Amino acid sequence: MIGAAGCMIGRRKTSLPGIGERRARASEMKKIIEYMKRNLMYAGISEEEYRQISGEIQNNNRQNLMIFSVITCVFLLIMFILSFFSKDVETNRWVYMPTMFITLAVFCIAKGCQEQHSAILLADVYVFTSILFIFGIVLGTVTRPDEQTVTFIALLLTVPQLFTDRPVRMITCIFAYVMIFVITAVYVKVDYVLAADIIDACVFGTISAIISTYMMRVKCQRYLYERKVYTLSETDLLTGLRNRNSFEQNLKMYSSGCKHTLFCVFVDVNGLHEMNNTNGHEAGDKMLQFIGTVLQGQFGEKDTYRIGGDEFVVLIMDETEEVVQRKIEQVEHLAEERSYHVSVGYDSADGPETDVNELMNCAEKRMYEAKKMFYQQKGIDRRSRK
Repeated sequence: MIGAAGCMIGRRKTSLPGIGERRARASEMKKIIEYMKRNLMYAGISEEEYRQISGEIQNNNRQNLMIFSVITCVFLLIMFILSFFSKDVETNRWVYMPTMFITLAVFCIAKGCQEQHSAILLADVYVFTSILFIFGIVLGTVTRPDEQTVTFIALLLTVPQLFTDRPVRMITCIFAYVMIFVITAVYVKVDYVLAADIIDACVFGTISAIISTYMMRVKCQRYLYERKVYTLSETDLLTGLRNRNSFEQNLKMYSSGCKHTLFCVFVDVNGLHEMNNTNGHEAGDKMLQFIGTVLQGQFGEKDTYRIGGDEFVVLIMDETEEVVQRKIEQVEHLAEERSYHVSVGYDSADGPETDVNELMNCAEKRMYEAKKMFYQQKGIDRRSRK
């Protein structure tokens, strides 16, 4: 019995390292899978970061698609004309015109794509990529079965670098057309160039997949960096609201975008100086953060700005005065619940092309009147202070 128990204890002791080792292997495998997913699905950045730069990726793809589709059309037209004068390209004449017309359609779709048509634009990118690959395959096999392929290899190395997408999709596209090329070559190519073409296609297809994945990673990181720089230049770091720089840049947008009525709400946080002196700057920062959150909750992130130490401005287009007043009252109420106080002044102007600076000055004056009344009620002499 004792011996059996000892054996069981011994077995348990020897089995524990095995469990730990399996867990370590599972953890390593999970890390490898996560690393592969991060690189193949999101080009080396997180899913959230990839979503943040999706607009930049789409705009870049659209611009490149329009530019290179036009260049391709011009090239194909020139080659079609030359085919009547040169026997070297005469055999390819029947390929040029269909490819040019399809490429022209690709350009028209890209030009007409709006921001919300991201799926259509992405499909257009892969149609263009496919057209060029098929063009290269036909020129490298059907029209010249006795010569070693050059066009398809060149396109294989260059076309994937023109666009940015999830690497896994471009890699799939590359190897799909490598397989199509290999199958076509087996049926069409003469024996003495077949082996070299198949090897070249596989080798350069692999190189293209590696290079395109790396380039997509570099471009995504650049887009992300540019977006972070832009965000820092446009965002107040304490409250997360838009800052004065963003406010001044967007003034024209409000004056031209307003159809009926434009409201300006000017908000000043009362007692920030006293809060900093009595409870420290951390308490003052918390007060500003809370007021910023309340304003953003009522008026939205897009139109709410922190333009100074304790000053906030909200611009509201085409809203009724009753709604604006109700939101202001809610801001004041929520501030008072936390024993904070704000002075608010607002003004409105009708019609487009409103002078936003003049409107803001009127709202600011009303805010100062409310602030003066607040301190008079509290029996505090501000004199030189606002």
